[in-house]
Amino acid sequence: MIRTANPDDAEQAIQVIRQSIEELCISDHQRDENILGTWLSNKTPENFRSWLNSPNQTLLVAERDGGICAVGAATRTGEITLNYISPHARFQDISKAMVIALERRLLDWGNKRAHLVSTHTALQFYRSVGYVDAGPPEFWEQLPGYPMEKILD
Repeated sequence: MIRTANPDDAEQAIQVIRQSIEELCISDHQRDENILGTWLSNKTPENFRSWLNSPNQTLLVAERDGGICAVGAATRTGEITLNYISPHARFQDISKAMVIALERRLLDWGNKRAHLVSTHTALQFYRSVGYVDAGPPEFWEQLPGYPMEKILD
């Protein structure tokens, strides 16, 4: 079940995000403590609660077996900013369902196109759900991000 996140989700949601980065995005951070530290630095329950207060974005969570197993976010300008999955829930179509839910929100806001910056880890996944490359890699600190976009219908 995918639903709008609330403040009570903060601890579990952040745990999912942090585990996803630490355990699934190894090809991106290469276990480099500096890169990992920078990437995780804003992934706190307090920040999650502040993200909920932004009128310009939506935060969603997916639940399975009584716990949060995925977290997604998108902005009113058409950008998917978060899509993290718990390592134990990977390859169960939950990330795909999250992207579909985020795209529906974008369509509800009048967006005809979705855009995002993918990790190396998620590139193939996003291609499999219809996203195409939209420019050269962008760097955040030492991490390359891969711009992608999709026409929504």
